[in-house]
Amino acid sequence: MREAKDIKFFLFTRDNPKTGKQIYMSDEKRLKSLNKTLPLILYIHGFSESAPGTPKSSSYEIRDALLDSGEYSVILVDWSPIAALPWYSNTVENTPRVGRYVARFLKFLIKYGIPSENIHVIGFSLGAEVAGFAGKTLKERGILLPRITGLDPAMPLFTGGDTNTHLSAGDAKFVDVIHTDGGFFGIPYPIGHVDFFPNNGVALQPGCVQEELSKNNLLGIVVGCSHVRAWQYFVESIRRPMAFLSDRCEQTNNESKECLQSIEAYMGFKADRRLRGKFYLTTNAVAPFGRNFPI
Repeated sequence: MREAKDIKFFLFTRDNPKTGKQIYMSDEKRLKSLNKTLPLILYIHGFSESAPGTPKSSSYEIRDALLDSGEYSVILVDWSPIAALPWYSNTVENTPRVGRYVARFLKFLIKYGIPSENIHVIGFSLGAEVAGFAGKTLKERGILLPRITGLDPAMPLFTGGDTNTHLSAGDAKFVDVIHTDGGFFGIPYPIGHVDFFPNNGVALQPGCVQEELSKNNLLGIVVGCSHVRAWQYFVESIRRPMAFLSDRCEQTNNESKECLQSIEAYMGFKADRRLRGKFYLTTNAVAPFGRNFPI
């Protein structure tokens, strides 16, 4: 794998919200427009995606939500040549190498003067696993990222209890995970400091049947819809930080079970970094998905 050609980094700010500036490793001249004081969000797309992608793709929507809602430096990682259909198993084999390259890039930014505490790494599906490997690599070099967010981290070929083989709580000071397709494309069990399980974290997420049938896409009901709900919920949480109120009670058919809201826990971008444990919530079938109003 030729990392320098196969992995690209594009910087977006409010001054250049649509046309990203490509940043090359060790080329500090291209970083002059990067405000060192702003929070830096680095997003890693999933399998068969690209960055910035097109409207309704994860990179595109996360970028727009961030820049619409505040002052951020947004870096999209494009590793699409490595994450292309149909070579899923090869992509899985390469995720540690991609993670190490992302770690080298982040170390370059930190050396340039970006405070490490300003960095938030987010990954969807296989991108979440890449984020985990990046965090592990930096940790080995004495840098512990402040936060990694995993959006339905990929499960196929990542199963097993060894935390060195997938995203885990040790990869950053705070690792928050949203599970939406557990047991199919996503990991079904907790792996972070806090794990959110909307609609119990499994397929089919509300609205997926109707959504895919409206597009005459029967395969999409099973293959994609519940998985992508993770980043769709996260995008909404950027715009509506209090939309996804969660609690520690799992949904059951036992109507007599009491479920007391002991703390206010919000899933998504503004999740409290002091949270620990498993949290559950229900969502609407169509956007806006979060049920907590007013915003």
